Amino acid sequence: MIKERNIYKLSIAVLSTLLLLGCSGKEEAKLIPIKTVVAQTKPQAPSGMKLADIKDAGIITSLGVKGHPEYKVGEAIEFIIDTNNKEGYLYIIYLDNAGGTNLLYPNAKSPEAEMGGAYRFPRDFGGMDIRATKDCVDCKEDKTTVYVLLSKEPIVDIKKITKKELLSFTSSKGLDMHLNDNNTPNANLNLGAIEFIVK
Repeated sequence: MIKERNIYKLSIAVLSTLLLLGCSGKEEAKLIPIKTVVAQTKPQAPSGMKLADIKDAGIITSLGVKGHPEYKVGEAIEFIIDTNNKEGYLYIIYLDNAGGTNLLYPNAKSPEAEMGGAYRFPRDFGGMDIRATKDCVDCKEDKTTVYVLLSKEPIVDIKKITKKELLSFTSSKGLDMHLNDNNTPNANLNLGAIEFIVK
């Protein structure tokens, strides 16, 4: 048994030597250095469309946006958004009376993602606490408009949207939307809006 074990060890040693030196035994084993290749990558630009492309995107008013028509100052605002069986990237934009815009979604608590279906704002969008306020001083009531966009592609510069850009492809009266551009079923951009009075 000891003899068999020694023969086994000797066989392993010979085999190892042959593998290191090569079968012919004429050449010394050469170690081939492994080169480390570091891929040079450039930062990827975000993919999607830009605000300047919206007017050519093909626009249709197909989003349902429903909520209370009237709030008192300090009351919690809530409304329902229905994409009507369409999927895409959803954006919720508040337009104040001074002409400023505020992106309500996506936000830090609820990042941009593809969506489709019915959602309750703000509960399903990071659970923010949104309260009714008036922009005007000493006025009886103030009108607020919130726009909802659903795009097949992300809008990479949506945070820079202005009142002029919003109104360049929509105008609103009550809850009806009137379009200046295409109104095709295969639109890349779907719109909705809600207006309410704050007393």
